Amino acid sequence: MNVLILTPDRVGSTLLQRVLTIYMNSISNGKVVQPTVNLHELSNGIENYYSEKFQKDMTGKPKEWGYHQSLAEVIEVLKNTTHSVTSRLAHYHLVKRNDSMPEQTDFYRYLNDNFFIIGCRRNSIFEHALSWGINGHSKELNVYSHTDKITTFNELYKNQISIPKNTLLKHLNAYKRYIEWSDTQFNINEFFVYEESMPQIDSFVRNLSCFNNIAVSDWNKMFGMSWGNWNRCHRLLSDLGAISGTKLLENNSDKDKKLPVILDIVSHLPIIEQQFLDKHTITYMQATGEIDKLVKDRIMVTGVPIKLQTLVEKKMIIKNFNECAIVYNEWADENGFPIIKDNQEIVDQAYNELKNWYTEVPNTLKLQ
Repeated sequence: MNVLILTPDRVGSTLLQRVLTIYMNSISNGKVVQPTVNLHELSNGIENYYSEKFQKDMTGKPKEWGYHQSLAEVIEVLKNTTHSVTSRLAHYHLVKRNDSMPEQTDFYRYLNDNFFIIGCRRNSIFEHALSWGINGHSKELNVYSHTDKITTFNELYKNQISIPKNTLLKHLNAYKRYIEWSDTQFNINEFFVYEESMPQIDSFVRNLSCFNNIAVSDWNKMFGMSWGNWNRCHRLLSDLGAISGTKLLENNSDKDKKLPVILDIVSHLPIIEQQFLDKHTITYMQATGEIDKLVKDRIMVTGVPIKLQTLVEKKMIIKNFNECAIVYNEWADENGFPIIKDNQEIVDQAYNELKNWYTEVPNTLKLQ
């Protein structure tokens, strides 16, 4: 069984790939677990090779990524694959490749015929565009370690950024083109809507129709803790935004001072979240070690990405947040997408998101 995830990026597709791959590697045929390999992006390099670990021919990601393969060559590699794969196809990669339409048509036909296809979506296209705007400053789509998150985003929490109108419009228009492309070229079997599916991603994966009549394990059986608790640990250990007023970061503004470390971050979390981490961190680290083995064995190219910023944090980082909302509404009205009715709608969205990450969320949340 092969699974393909369609994405414009910034919609949880990397998270979905990794979690899906972990679950698929828990499926047993009664004797042994058959490897399922995550190839990440299909269009920037995949290869067949012999695996000493599995003592068989495998397909994986090469060390060098790039557009060196034609789409026909990608198909040929996939045809020579002897195990299940998960992967994604990002629309902007296909735009950059500029393959001929006949080549693309053959490629899409092969994928439609040989993959279970999931289309990623966002309810809040506004926040999707904000995420891309932040990426323009951080230059990172995802981070996988707590140290990397702190190093990458420390400065953004100390010095607000502005997102130019043309940048916001560029990403909004790219999302619209992605929807048109995915709906036109693919027979989508399921939709992954970030705001609805991400909080229960384990349930989303285990209930995919491609797993009908297949016994899929759950996160707790695999790792000794629930997915929700594991993912909260994954985020809280580098939760820069939880520091009240970012005082810790302001104290580290001089270049000759050290970056905050994980213990600094944890000490500034609410007491109830510190207690949560005290209870679960050891199990979390053990589970993370098991996931790292999948990376070592070339089953996955990275571990599970860490949640970058909540909507509240985006508001904290982006100086012209309100102006961005006005630009979005003008674009949405012109292009037939839902507009933001008022500030309360953003507050409600932010509040509902925070409930996924914290034990207690104040009901007086404001985003002025």
